[in-house]
Amino acid sequence: MVVGIDRSEPSRAALDWAVEYARHTGSRLLVVSVHPHWHAGLPFAVGVAGAPLIEQRAWDEEDRLAISELYRSVAPEPDWKLRQVSGEPGPELIRATERAALLVVGTGEHRGFDRFLEGSVSRYCLTHSPVPVVAVPAPRTAERVSVAPDAAAALGASSGTRPSAATR
Repeated sequence: MVVGIDRSEPSRAALDWAVEYARHTGSRLLVVSVHPHWHAGLPFAVGVAGAPLIEQRAWDEEDRLAISELYRSVAPEPDWKLRQVSGEPGPELIRATERAALLVVGTGEHRGFDRFLEGSVSRYCLTHSPVPVVAVPAPRTAERVSVAPDAAAALGASSGTRPSAATR
């Protein structure tokens, strides 16, 4: 199973869901964080005369450290892996599903200008994934997201069983 994470609340909810589901089903988990690079086409990333407002390397390092801490916070199993890559989040997450049975992503409410600038990674994954996708919204309360035992059964998951395409 692959779960895509960043530093957002919906991402944390997706990670929590994936961790609980992987432990419930005995699945291996690949946690993937994609670090996009800002480019001059993004108004908030450009200063005067095209000079960046942010220091890309410092931002990347801070983000990678925060993602590593987030991964460690779930007490990963020995056969789980964290992969941090640079690129476009949607395509990189789809590429990571090459040997996966399931993709888990967080989903939030991107509206207006944010959606125009960022697009929706969860929507991209839902429309391009070759495997079933679970889109987990951020919790409405401070409670952690949990997998109900019925949810695991509904996905047809058990150790070594690949969920059917009908669950997408």
